[in-house]
Amino acid sequence: MILVTGGTGFVGREVVGELLDQNHHVRLLVRHPEKVAAFPNQANHLPVQLVQGDVLKPETLPAAMAGVQVVIHLVGIIAETSRVTYEQAHTGATRNLLAAAAKAGVTRWIQMSAIGTRPQARSRYHQTKWEAEELVRHSGLDWTILRPSLIYGYDEHDRLLNMLRLALSFPLDLLQLYSFPLIDGGAPRIQPVSVREVARCFARAPAKEAAIGRTLDLVGPVPLTWRAMIFKILAALGKTGFYEEIPLFLALRGLGVLFIIGLPILIAIGVTTGFLRLPLAEIGVGLWALLVIVALSSRQVIVFNLPGKVLIAASEVLNQFAPRSLRPSEVLKMSVEDNVGDPVPAAKLFDYLPETFEQGVARIMH
Repeated sequence: MILVTGGTGFVGREVVGELLDQNHHVRLLVRHPEKVAAFPNQANHLPVQLVQGDVLKPETLPAAMAGVQVVIHLVGIIAETSRVTYEQAHTGATRNLLAAAAKAGVTRWIQMSAIGTRPQARSRYHQTKWEAEELVRHSGLDWTILRPSLIYGYDEHDRLLNMLRLALSFPLDLLQLYSFPLIDGGAPRIQPVSVREVARCFARAPAKEAAIGRTLDLVGPVPLTWRAMIFKILAALGKTGFYEEIPLFLALRGLGVLFIIGLPILIAIGVTTGFLRLPLAEIGVGLWALLVIVALSSRQVIVFNLPGKVLIAASEVLNQFAPRSLRPSEVLKMSVEDNVGDPVPAAKLFDYLPETFEQGVARIMH
């Protein structure tokens, strides 16, 4: 029996699907079983067991661990909420589960961590991920720690790429308000990895003795900057764009939009009040039509720079009085760091060829 925590999430659903395809007995720890959508129950799939429990409530965990040989621990959060901190979601949850696993005689542990996890990390996200890793390493279990980079998917569950697709194709064609901000100009590097590849690695890890005691990166074949990733998404959407370090063209486009919106109103007011004579009004209408033609012909997205140090400093001030769920500083700290690793060890161990981001985004955007 394999217990999966976080099995109803973006990555978790893919992991469960892979485990079912391999004919494993799967149990999910869920807080609200009645709210969980059914997993595929095809003829060749064993049914998925749902056990009610909460990783932050140790008293609910023994029932979930009964008869379990392997735990795949996927629970984690990118941003804190009003209910859950990084310390609770990463360190506390792992500590609670490890204690319950030890009592139940669990022998194998697969932990989801993240690229960038290290001691003395800049963000509390990575600090608490490191603390959780250390708990696993000293647990006495046969452990494997997998560290994905940015994970992209293929359906509505991939919030990040769906958000980027919406932001880069927002339906403002008339005004041409196509613009997209990038922290530090999108210079930090990432190594996006397919959710299916991540799921296959997690599902195959329990049977791989060579994975025991190892910490492995799950990343795409080559690093790329955030800026390069955005332009690849634009290309997949059939759009073009250019980068502005100092967004002069963005300011000019904004002024153009104000003229397009405001000029007809000013002309109408001038004519009705008698302040504007007909010949001047006709010139104004001609100027407005020219601006509309220019706007409609300028279909490029302006990708512009937002300085990371300024944003982080401002967010630290916001932290002093904003609710925890509205404090962006930790996410910003992660955004200005490289998020890359070595794809070779995991690809060799789990026998797969890492998909390029171009291959993945071509499927996602069409």
